[in-house]
Amino acid sequence: MLLAQISKWRHLGDGLHRSRGRVELVDLLPYILAALLLTAILFALSMYHKRNDFSQPGNDPDKLFRELSRAHNLDFSSRRLLRELALAYQLEQPAEVFLQPAALRPDRLPDYLLSKQAEVRALQQQLFG
Repeated sequence: MLLAQISKWRHLGDGLHRSRGRVELVDLLPYILAALLLTAILFALSMYHKRNDFSQPGNDPDKLFRELSRAHNLDFSSRRLLRELALAYQLEQPAEVFLQPAALRPDRLPDYLLSKQAEVRALQQQLFG
């Protein structure tokens, strides 16, 4: 009886696989999305590298500020404080605070930065000795 039904067993999985002749857009969608994601990641890495490439000369005030901050080993909070001081004293470029020791005098701080006098003193000592 089992041998008589061998043809049913032979054709058991025939309906599961579709023909491989045509490729539809839906089949390529994961590859297209992966290629777009990889392109976006490479573009972001390229922009990050270009932004932080200090070997190339350029006319970028923010890049100059970052380079001076890196040269003085300043942490994020110190850089933020220097930017706040540059904004408070209405300096054209934030890097100017590295050239003006008077900008870091604790007695000249604006009212909203008075709570950061100790940090400004430490920063003044670090930058100007």
